[in-house]
Amino acid sequence: MEIRRKTMKIGNCKAKWQIVNESWETRNAWGHKTTLIRNGYDYGEHKVRYYNRTWERYTYETCMRGAVEELYQRELDYYINQYKENNAIIRFKKGEKEKVEKEFEKIEIAKELKKLKKAIQDRKFDK
Repeated sequence: MEIRRKTMKIGNCKAKWQIVNESWETRNAWGHKTTLIRNGYDYGEHKVRYYNRTWERYTYETCMRGAVEELYQRELDYYINQYKENNAIIRFKKGEKEKVEKEFEKIEIAKELKKLKKAIQDRKFDK
């Protein structure tokens, strides 16, 4: 098991992310599992199964990126559904969904997840 940490401050919010990585092996394959934890709360997990070698730049990279991308998409979907519900919209008009997605990029969790994804890409974690 490996734990990576990243602390970031966006606006008034200070977030402490922990990325818990585990590996597993079976007779036919092996894989990685990543769990995302923010300020002590579990935000989800992601698994990757490999049947052959992997071309990651470093161990767990693909799984960590996948976990962050999955969480980002889940938060975006929730934001869009809330927007539709609050505005009594069943179906977006042309260009309206893109406007809502741009609004989502301005909120703290979206900014945090983008920074976290960049930290994974650049391999910049707290010591």
